[in-house]
Amino acid sequence: MLTHIIDTFRTNQTVAAHPSRPQSGTTAGILKLVWQNAMIAGTYWALAVLVKWYFSSYRMWPAPLWLPAGVALFAALAMGRWSWPGIFLGALLADAISFGEPLAWAACFSFGNTIAPLLAAELIRDRMPIGEPFSRVADVIFVGCAAFLDGMIAATIGMTTMFVKISAPVSALPERWFEWALSDAGAALLLVPFFLLWRSQPSFLLQVRKQLGQFLISTSAAILAVVYLLFGTTGIRAADAGASFLILLPLLWMAVRLSLSVAYPVYVLVITATIVGTMSGRGPFFGVERGGTLAIFAQMAIGFGASVLLLGWRRQRTACGRGCTPETQPGPGRPGGPAHRGTARNSATAGKSCLLRPPDRLAQSPVAGRTIRFLPGGRAPQGEPFSILLIDLDHFKDINDNFGHAAGDALLVETGCRLTTSVRECDMVSRIGGDEFVVLLPETSDQADVDALCRRILRRLAEPVPFNEHQLRISPSIGVALFPDHGATWQLLYKAVDLAAYQAKRAGRHTWQWYLPDGSTVDRVLRD
Repeated sequence: MLTHIIDTFRTNQTVAAHPSRPQSGTTAGILKLVWQNAMIAGTYWALAVLVKWYFSSYRMWPAPLWLPAGVALFAALAMGRWSWPGIFLGALLADAISFGEPLAWAACFSFGNTIAPLLAAELIRDRMPIGEPFSRVADVIFVGCAAFLDGMIAATIGMTTMFVKISAPVSALPERWFEWALSDAGAALLLVPFFLLWRSQPSFLLQVRKQLGQFLISTSAAILAVVYLLFGTTGIRAADAGASFLILLPLLWMAVRLSLSVAYPVYVLVITATIVGTMSGRGPFFGVERGGTLAIFAQMAIGFGASVLLLGWRRQRTACGRGCTPETQPGPGRPGGPAHRGTARNSATAGKSCLLRPPDRLAQSPVAGRTIRFLPGGRAPQGEPFSILLIDLDHFKDINDNFGHAAGDALLVETGCRLTTSVRECDMVSRIGGDEFVVLLPETSDQADVDALCRRILRRLAEPVPFNEHQLRISPSIGVALFPDHGATWQLLYKAVDLAAYQAKRAGRHTWQWYLPDGSTVDRVLRD
């Protein structure tokens, strides 16, 4: 069910951009919204039942990590305010059925569990690119603040309700409030980055396959560290507890050398194994006084998770020459970098600087000279492989006809800005005329990497562009070709990528297709 809910939200960028209203007024849009909320409610309730059963069976309550809080915060980030029915229903089912609360009191607790993630999500919605998480240190800080805010709001409303309901002694409220807040915050910081990375990054298995040796070594080291923590105890609790930091070392190595989207799932599995082993009577944390184990697990989830994210953020912004994963790499003078923030609402002069590469100089640029080693029309018997994307905007004429040419110009400027901030520093973006753009990817020939970039471009260009009082929307059809496999001259290569883009339009638009030498194409569809 968790896999299904993440896949359901994988392309849902528009709702998050407009949290105050549904994605569409059509029947299909309403049905999709209902389905997503049903998935949220079902997942929330299922996790609540699982957590309650597991930790209650070991007589540990409250749970050290209230996992439904992580699902609720992720849903609020992915869907916006329209996730509230699913969160509220899931919390209501958990409180009324699983915990046996009267309906009125269950509704009060559920209100706190709903409003907390919604307010926390609002904190970071406009400050963090949800489709490109953890490419900056600020993203880690924002998610951490949102997780703690979520926990504190839910704990405050929950403890207030509990105080009114049972007239609990005031002296007991601070400790219970702290446990509640820490449990929710720890679960949110454990699961939300995991879901965001899973949602936005290419396949975990594809990335592992590319660096299998390093992955196996670091994973084996993490497993040995967990085994030593749980079974290699010396009897001195303080010394044995220090062994938990041995788990962190291979995780940090993985985050720096591989990627966050590889390291973070391993980290989640390591924390899970540590909790399960401890609850089974192993390791130095077993038998700690009431509340101590809860705090230890929550602090491990928060501290270890933040450490992995903080050290792995640079790997999310892969620079040219350190690998070919097409990640965002804004730099000085580039849109999104410290010296430039171009949007459709900026001046035309500032915006047009996004379109950096004139089309007639694309094949003669310094990078292209190193990679292509030919001018248009020349042969290239030698040269490093590279990929080329041809991006054709769908229904661009309708924008000009319905909103005027000024709107079309603004959309082209913003498209250029979004493309240049979606690729690496060494990649080249050029508008070659009309509504067509070319992206040149030096030293990038791996299909998984190019697919990841195409997926990123589709998401970025699907976000609405504000223009006056309107929200302009566009989608791209992308053709992909590879040098020298699909053409050893510029003309042949362009013909191949143009045919692939044409086939993408015929396949229904808002997709990308690879050119195949026999003239057919391989479709990689990403639709809502």
